[in-house]
Amino acid sequence: MIFGVTPILSVIRNFLEVASFCVLFLCLDRPRYTWKRTWIYYGIYILVETAIGTAWVLLDAESYSAACTTVLFVKSAIFFILMSSDNIFQCLYNLCLQIFILFFMLFTGLSCTKIFFAGNPWVDVGIRFCYMIVLVCIYIRWLRRAYREIADNLKTQWKGICIVSLGGNILMVYYATQPLQISLRAGREQVLFLCICILLMLTHVILLYTLHLMQLEIIDRQEMELTAINNEMMRKELELLQEQVESARRYHHDSRHHDLMVAEYVRRGEVATLLAYLDQREKEYRDELPERICENKTVDNILGIYIRQAEHKGIEVSCDVIVPGMTRIQDRVFVTVIGNAMENAIHGCEQTGSGVKKIAVFIRPKAGKLAIRISNTCLGEVVFNKGIPVRKNGRGTGILSIMHSVRSCEGDVEFSVEKGEFTTRILLKI
Repeated sequence: MIFGVTPILSVIRNFLEVASFCVLFLCLDRPRYTWKRTWIYYGIYILVETAIGTAWVLLDAESYSAACTTVLFVKSAIFFILMSSDNIFQCLYNLCLQIFILFFMLFTGLSCTKIFFAGNPWVDVGIRFCYMIVLVCIYIRWLRRAYREIADNLKTQWKGICIVSLGGNILMVYYATQPLQISLRAGREQVLFLCICILLMLTHVILLYTLHLMQLEIIDRQEMELTAINNEMMRKELELLQEQVESARRYHHDSRHHDLMVAEYVRRGEVATLLAYLDQREKEYRDELPERICENKTVDNILGIYIRQAEHKGIEVSCDVIVPGMTRIQDRVFVTVIGNAMENAIHGCEQTGSGVKKIAVFIRPKAGKLAIRISNTCLGEVVFNKGIPVRKNGRGTGILSIMHSVRSCEGDVEFSVEKGEFTTRILLKI
């Protein structure tokens, strides 16, 4: 260390370093456990690392200055990955970002104290404390929400970004500690190191901004798909409404003849024949009414539209559906998820050519979630990429929209092919 080593100073400095590192990481992380349990684990980790770091610096300050950042990175990587629900590359990128912030904090704190305050160690402590408070406020106020949106929506784009960030951090730490700690070198080297830090910061900004643009592009594509699906659903609803209008016209036309028949039977006094005629008409009315599939009107309408479309194409549809009339699931989610799944099921049956064509629909509430399973006969030549069905020209119809809507309900979706049947399994939180 530069400004003298005492037990009190060592404890405070190590505590601020480890606490800053952990708190900043948590600001961008999604923990695996509850926040209460997470803070307990992190509190224990901070105390243990503070004790280890203090003992190390008191025993050998030179080796501590040269290797403490690297050792902290390795130990924290293991601990943070075990504590986080993000994938390993997201964790490592978050870790790289916070290591860079921590190292920059140490460098600026020591340099400012040396240049402007004659090496007063308590000024260094104060700078570190203020630095941490300001950064936590910035993270929570502006960065956390944007970062979490990127991290939650982009799961597979982090490997290359993580490698670039990790390489940059390794070079920064090596240059700052070998052969001598950067704060003890000449002013020219310190300026050069500051330029390297600024360049690395710009790299992080560009990487995050690139991920943000990728996320916006995916959201735009999903919204376009959703708009197309909604338009298709509206078209089918208009077709259904037109059918109902035509039925009403036929009923109005038939009712005129019906009234004439009733009047004629009354005029002739043929009461028994009239009653038999009315019974027959009542039976015909009941047969003409569409069968109700479930209590939920939105799900009932969606399934009704696609079932009629499937039966018109010679596809047999079986339903085992129980959906409450009121749920917390928005209608647009039902339209996107069930509509897309049924559309895919019909396309899958059509591609089988001749032979038996079947669709089985199962929807039931189960343990606080709505379980949806839609199966259809298929050719068995479905290609999967990371669990997602794809075609030669890209993903299947509406797959992205299904996944996006399911994710918005904190649900799960799974696609599989077994014994000539393609199955979509969905769980929606209700």
